[in-house]
Amino acid sequence: MVTTRLTRSVKLILVASRDYLDARGTPKSITDLHQHNCIGIRNTVSGAVFDWELLDGNKLITVKTSGTALVTDITEALSLALAGIGIAYVVDLLARPYLRDGSLKWLLPQTAVEQEGAFLYYPRRASLAPKLRAFIDVAKKTLKSFE
Repeated sequence: MVTTRLTRSVKLILVASRDYLDARGTPKSITDLHQHNCIGIRNTVSGAVFDWELLDGNKLITVKTSGTALVTDITEALSLALAGIGIAYVVDLLARPYLRDGSLKWLLPQTAVEQEGAFLYYPRRASLAPKLRAFIDVAKKTLKSFE
């Protein structure tokens, strides 16, 4: 098998729109999240709602959230955060353009958990296939545009 990195390491971060924060206030700690509308993400296979993993100092903790919105895709969570619905737990790579233009604010940055990023795994013999090479090139270029 061959491994090709598609993205840099990423962070799982909390974001919300200025409108939401103006209306509901900005959480100052992890425990404050329980007073906010947190956008949940449901696993489409098991039906379970993902808990948020956050850093509390040097300790990784799991936070059960609640809110009025439940989605099955983090891009949907990001869209709801942009619309001012609540706080979303997303990959920084997807939120970067909105953080830059001020549409979203990064909340509790000290709680962000770093992940390895995205990789593509494929059989070595497939590495010569033009379709695969084209896919890898397009995927890297597309994902790079978010950085």
